[in-house]
Amino acid sequence: MRIRRGRLRKLRLSRGWTQGELAVQVGCSRSAVSTWETTGRPPRPNRLQRLARVFGVPVGYLIESGHSSILRRLRTSAGLLQRDVARLLKVCASTYCDVETGRQEVPERWVPILSERYDVAPDIIRGLPVRDESNNGGGGTGS
Repeated sequence: MRIRRGRLRKLRLSRGWTQGELAVQVGCSRSAVSTWETTGRPPRPNRLQRLARVFGVPVGYLIESGHSSILRRLRTSAGLLQRDVARLLKVCASTYCDVETGRQEVPERWVPILSERYDVAPDIIRGLPVRDESNNGGGGTGS
């Protein structure tokens, strides 16, 4: 995930703000704003939310979704870190990271929790690969 550099700069200039003035609005340093604009490196999720609020736009307007996973987009739009979601799911951060990055499938028990937290239909979460934890490989139903 990357910040849309041109879009951020355009929004800032449309307000007539310097990087320093935007930094004050967001609560960060001028050099942080400069980094976002020149490198596309995204701010932390909570700062990204502040940027969106300052400009009155959705978080998704500020970021390039590219190949970013649905879970990552939902998490960053909610202003959460991976460790925050891991805590919510009662798993270690590395387990959540493995799922968010696609190294593991989404456990079925996570679907209602994430659906409620992100205020999206369970089918949005279910659109991701889902692992059925109730079938541990022991004698499933035959077809």
